[in-house]
Amino acid sequence: MSKGIKYDYKDASVLVTGGSNGIGLAIAQAYHEAGARVLITGRRPSKDDYDHDLGAFSYRQLDVSSRESLEELADALDQLDILVNNAGGAQADEWAADGFDQSLNINVASAFHLSSACKPLLEASEFEGGASIIGIASMTSFFGYEWTPGYGAAKAALVQLVKTLGISWGPGGIRANAVAAGMTRTNLTAPAIDGMPEMIEGMLARQGIKRVGEAQDIADAVLFLTSPAASWITGQTLAVDGGFSTAMA
Repeated sequence: MSKGIKYDYKDASVLVTGGSNGIGLAIAQAYHEAGARVLITGRRPSKDDYDHDLGAFSYRQLDVSSRESLEELADALDQLDILVNNAGGAQADEWAADGFDQSLNINVASAFHLSSACKPLLEASEFEGGASIIGIASMTSFFGYEWTPGYGAAKAALVQLVKTLGISWGPGGIRANAVAAGMTRTNLTAPAIDGMPEMIEGMLARQGIKRVGEAQDIADAVLFLTSPAASWITGQTLAVDGGFSTAMA
C-alpha cells in the first residue's frame, strides 16, 4: 500500500508487463488497491501456475522477445490508460553476441514495440492528466557494470526512449517517464542481497538513505508519475535509489 498518499485510479485500465513477480507485482498491487483494473503478464501459461495469489488481476502469458506476441497483446485490449513496461532482466552471458542481442530485445526493443502497438488506445484515453507510459530503468542506465553490457546499454536506451516518446507523443495526450530503481529487494535480488553482505555494505555506504529499497518504493514512484499530480511531467527519469546516483564514488 502506498505510504501517506491515497491515489484514485478508479476505472483506469492498467497493463503491467512482468507483473507476476517482484517490482512488477508491487506496481500491479498498488494500482489494484487504488481502484484500477489491472492486466499483468508473465511467462507461465496461467496465473494459477505461480506460488502466490494473483487473483486480483487479469493475466496473459507473454513472450516479450516476440514482436508478434506484443502486437497480439495490444490487439486484444479494448481500453488502456497506463502502460508499465516492466518485464525484462539481465541475460546469462551478455558478452556473447546472442546474449547481448537478447538483452537489448527484451529490455528496450520490447518496450518500444509494445508502446507503439498500444499508442492508439493510449491516445483514446480519457484519464485525468493524460495517458502514461512508464519504463523501469536501473542504476545501469547511468553507470557501467562489467557483467551486463547488454542490460546496461538497454536500460540507458530506455531513458532516451522515454524522452523521445514524451516529446513526440505528448501532443496526442500521452506522457512517458521512467523510474530508475536502485538496489531493490525482490524474489530475484534477495539471494544477492542476503548472500553478498560486503557488496551491499559498499552500496549502502554510498547512499544517503542507509537501506536497501523495497518493491513498494518503486511502485509509489510509478503511481505518482502516472497520476494527475504529475500531469506536466514527461520525458523524465526519476531515480529511486536512496541517493546512490547522487554521490561521488
